[in-house]
Amino acid sequence: MVRVALVGLGFMGRMHLSIYGNIKGVEITALCDAREEGLDLSKAGGGNIAVGEMTTDLSKVKKFTNYEEMLQAGGFDYVDLCVPTYLHKDFSVQALRAGYDVFCEKPMALSTSDAEEMIRVADETGKLLTVGQCLRFWPMYVKVKELIDSKKYGEVISAEFSRYSPYPTWSTNDWMLKGELSGSAAVDLHVHDVDIIHFYFGKPRSVTSSGVEAPGGGYGHISTIYEYPGMTVTSVGNWLCADNFPLIMRALIVFEKGVINLDTSQKDPLVIFEGKKRTVFKLDERDGYYFELVSFVENVKTRTAPEVVTAATAKESLNTVMTEIKSAYKGKRVKVK
Repeated sequence: MVRVALVGLGFMGRMHLSIYGNIKGVEITALCDAREEGLDLSKAGGGNIAVGEMTTDLSKVKKFTNYEEMLQAGGFDYVDLCVPTYLHKDFSVQALRAGYDVFCEKPMALSTSDAEEMIRVADETGKLLTVGQCLRFWPMYVKVKELIDSKKYGEVISAEFSRYSPYPTWSTNDWMLKGELSGSAAVDLHVHDVDIIHFYFGKPRSVTSSGVEAPGGGYGHISTIYEYPGMTVTSVGNWLCADNFPLIMRALIVFEKGVINLDTSQKDPLVIFEGKKRTVFKLDERDGYYFELVSFVENVKTRTAPEVVTAATAKESLNTVMTEIKSAYKGKRVKVK
């Protein structure tokens, strides 16, 4: 049995909590939220994607409002951090040094240097650390990765990625709306597509970005051209949409002999066009949140290092995002180091 301490019971924390009820061999033994009302699971948690039905057994849970007290009390194997981004580095380091493995929600941190410190402490303590870059586990994105790597439709000519969301007004004290705390859409939202671009094509040579500032600071919209030899890759991240606008994830990938259209706003979210043939893929209905947690539970159980999303890959994706922000501010192309 793998015992989990879940920290942060906002939108994503409740998402994770609902998923654990569907994973065999997992027991939630501790819940922590700085707000007493956050521990009341009868209240809605907001968010831009539906949270599953809460069937997780909480009969053996101890509840805390103080993170340090929870770490001292123990009784769990790993800490699942769903706290605001500006707390990721400090909370991860504390848990690792206390002797616990860590699953940290994305984005990994608010700076590459903070991410590097997290990796250093994980290496020093010998504990496992991964980050919730869930698209690498999302069935439709996994299928696209398989098709790219197989070269069934030839080489990629161009790839366009986009992610649109309503303004995130659901966070506690509106921390997501404050650029200095969340990194705004450029970091919090856009990092998903940057990470999948890394997953598919590796690190770009350079980026050329432009953006629109959000009311609370940071870029609420960012558009980027990535430099890769032999193909064009672009992406857009935006969370300035109307409140009733749904979260939409898109990818349009043109091969030498076919076109993949991934679009979550469509009845058939993953279709490939080849000549006059149109193929709709049937996908596992479970999402990337489920599969990333299943994967880390297995890592903890078997004491094996994460392979799909490592702390190093998460740091590299974050570094590219930070380079994009730099490019947007400078108004010119910037090399990705």
